[in-house]
Amino acid sequence: MLKELIEYIKEHEGDNELGDYLDTRYVRLTDQHYDQIASAMSEGELESKNSSKCPAERFFLHFNETILFVNKQTEEDSAVYDVEMVQNEGESDDSMELLFASFSIDDGYAPSLKKRVTSGKTADENEQQQLMQSVIPILKGFMVAITD
Repeated sequence: MLKELIEYIKEHEGDNELGDYLDTRYVRLTDQHYDQIASAMSEGELESKNSSKCPAERFFLHFNETILFVNKQTEEDSAVYDVEMVQNEGESDDSMELLFASFSIDDGYAPSLKKRVTSGKTADENEQQQLMQSVIPILKGFMVAITD
């Protein structure tokens, strides 16, 4: 899935020099870590902090069947981070049905979908909105957790 996400970024962010991002951290959350972050967020154990306070410039965040590329370098005036994501909707490891979405988040983690020319199920804007909304809680929880 990581390879497909990089291809998607190359295709839709052509002016990005991916070679500049070779030092990007790749974080894979175990099911236990995912559950801890989700629980801490829902129970108010993590004090919410603005996304601009997060020290990470860019990172890959992998959990369940989802990979996010989160990048502080953004073209959007109101955005703090751009996010490119891929999610496998396939029934098994052998059958991959990859869905892609691109969005930005503002300082309060409010997402804004980016328009991309895509095909198949990924072209459905409602599907992209649902994908985007489904990852915001864990993305916010992770970013808050790594903020001083």
